[in-house]
Amino acid sequence: MQSVIIKSVIVVLATLFFMTSCASKEQRALGRIKRMKHLDRDYDKEQEKLWSNNCSGYTFNYTDKFPNEKDSVTVYGKIRVCSTGKTPSSTTISFYNRDGSLEKKIKADRSGIYQVKLKAGYYDRIEAVSLGAEIFVPHVYLGLVGSSMNIDLKLLRIYVLY
Repeated sequence: MQSVIIKSVIVVLATLFFMTSCASKEQRALGRIKRMKHLDRDYDKEQEKLWSNNCSGYTFNYTDKFPNEKDSVTVYGKIRVCSTGKTPSSTTISFYNRDGSLEKKIKADRSGIYQVKLKAGYYDRIEAVSLGAEIFVPHVYLGLVGSSMNIDLKLLRIYVLY
């Protein structure tokens, strides 16, 4: 009977020791992070501000800008970086088929305007990528209602390490 009690006490003590050692490791990690806070630079604070104020998104509007297209849809729009409102210097827009393969890849002009003619139908995704900014538009059906579609893109500013 005494051996059972002794074993139980040992198990309880070992469990308490393990739990306190985990807590102390977590406390040490938090302490290291707090000590590193004084190393912040203005650049890091600016990037943190961009992340917290991010407003990326996209809008879809069917229009009649390009009428009389039967099996195709003309997709056009404007690209901006949402947190700055500026036009990216070079943006590549990729349209992917239902099976995930690349259907069409185009570049927007210097003013952020693009236009492309595609087959009407389901697209797995649309990706717009620029240096330091990007957006991903999942699952979309183009040409369901009309033959023209305005898609304006506000790119998400991403952290770039130099």
